[in-house]
Amino acid sequence: MEPTMVSSGTSAPPIDLSPLDIETMLGAADGLLTGSAVPPDVEGLDCLTLQLRGHVDLLIIELEQCVRQDDGRDDPRALAGIGEARRRLAGGPSALGPMRHAQCLARSVVALCAHLERLGVSR
Repeated sequence: MEPTMVSSGTSAPPIDLSPLDIETMLGAADGLLTGSAVPPDVEGLDCLTLQLRGHVDLLIIELEQCVRQDDGRDDPRALAGIGEARRRLAGGPSALGPMRHAQCLARSVVALCAHLERLGVSR
């Protein structure tokens, strides 16, 4: 299967939407959500937050495509998950603090992956 390429509308190269590495995405999220997780240092948290933001961006694109391809029917749960993920991306760390913001992004990764699984996207 040929990877899907999406143009970002700018002069930037198109985004490669080949099959997502859901396991890696969930692993990154799990690292912040487990009770025994050791909080990363500031630099590590910044890096992890950027990684989670990228995961959320890709998951939103994939989930929107799945919802559109589902016989034109809207999936209210998936659309709500997309909306919440977008709010978390837009909110930034200022209101919650950097660690809490990263944890919210991690929760969005987990939720969006669950929606994709429910809609039949294999890992």
